[in-house]
Amino acid sequence: MKDNLIYRHRKLILFTYILFGFLILIITRLPQSAIAEYHNYSQPVKGFQAPDFSLESIQGDYVRLSDLRGKVILLNFWASWCPPCRYEMPTFQKLFQQYQNQKFVLLTINLTAQDSTNALDAFIQKYNLTLPILLDKDGKVARTYQIQSLPTTFIIGANGIIQDIIYGGPVSETLLQIRINQALKP
Repeated sequence: MKDNLIYRHRKLILFTYILFGFLILIITRLPQSAIAEYHNYSQPVKGFQAPDFSLESIQGDYVRLSDLRGKVILLNFWASWCPPCRYEMPTFQKLFQQYQNQKFVLLTINLTAQDSTNALDAFIQKYNLTLPILLDKDGKVARTYQIQSLPTTFIIGANGIIQDIIYGGPVSETLLQIRINQALKP
């Protein structure tokens, strides 16, 4: 009786392994089109397509994220009242200048709905900023990207897929350089 029970137990384990292996075989044999389709969903999550948006810059022109396809994008959400944002903005200015001749775009999005125009202007002058600053006047892009804390930084690959999300700050220049260089590799 005891041997019969051990035999049944082993048989059940073997059946489970075979079933699990069969499921793994089916899942891993998905066609590439199905995998590509999976990545085309727009969600602010690593591994997914970055949600598209169009925002006005401080110069008055409009920038559409999807128009920048083919370039690595560093997207930073910030506000002038945010201490870590103030601390890391000179780093972003430096990176903007350092990588401007590569297939790289640095975009900063000011949460204008939570900021004031006077504070923004003073901030730009204080830090002598020339990097692209986009204005999220109604907070729609921040809601789309589900911004919970400031600053929040996204690294978006040339294919439009979010490669990394960095919550909080200030983010070190070295870390950003490493992430940008990884994203720029073919």
